[in-house]
Amino acid sequence: MYRNRKEQPLVWTPQHNHVSQLHPGPGGTLSGWNDCWEACLARYLRERNPAVCAGDDWALIDAISRVARGLPDTPSNPDTTLADAARSLVAYEVAATWTAGYQDALQAPWSICLVDGRLLKPAQYPADWFGRSGCGGNHFILWLPFWQGSANWFDDPLCYANGQRDCQYDLESVAAAFQGAYLLPGTGHGEVAAPVPMQVTVRCGLKVQPNHACVALAQLAPGTRVTAFNGDSAGWQRVRTAAGVGGWVPRQYLQAVPQ
Repeated sequence: MYRNRKEQPLVWTPQHNHVSQLHPGPGGTLSGWNDCWEACLARYLRERNPAVCAGDDWALIDAISRVARGLPDTPSNPDTTLADAARSLVAYEVAATWTAGYQDALQAPWSICLVDGRLLKPAQYPADWFGRSGCGGNHFILWLPFWQGSANWFDDPLCYANGQRDCQYDLESVAAAFQGAYLLPGTGHGEVAAPVPMQVTVRCGLKVQPNHACVALAQLAPGTRVTAFNGDSAGWQRVRTAAGVGGWVPRQYLQAVPQ
């Protein structure tokens, strides 16, 4: 499945390196410091503006910790709550929206997702890093823009198996692990349109404009496959048929097609 992006002849490329929450320790040991939210937001802020904070990524994580949790970054950090996360977004003037819908996160330019980290596949770290926590949200990951032909790139701050770098997760596992997300706006650095395969659920007209009064280019039967792009207006979705005909259909008559 692919994520929506602005339909422009641009190509997003990372503006910054992977941001990890794994602090180096004596003898090459690593410690997580409970910084997953702070690392995700730090990566997004660096992508938006590399000079957002003087110093390295640890300095930015510390700055975010101070506005989110009200405490400097330490090995014994308390959990970052959703209220803490919202406070840090306001502090850094990020116009974010919380959603409980996986499809919303799938179609956003960027999103910081609350997930059950034990369900993400292929696994990048041992499941027991989360201890005996029950099912539910126990980790934040940053969903990156459509890149290199794929919509399943993530900055997982705990990523360990591939040398602390961005990774790809099977989207079915992300959907299973998903507990909600903060949707973040584009950074202006070339997030591209990634088509979303969808199908029509109710017979409807493919309209020239997003309204019922204008001309219908075609009648779409239930089950018709279309490609949705980043464009909506008062409940209408911009789509293109397999024959290459573009137009608008009511968004409520569409559902995503897993791939």
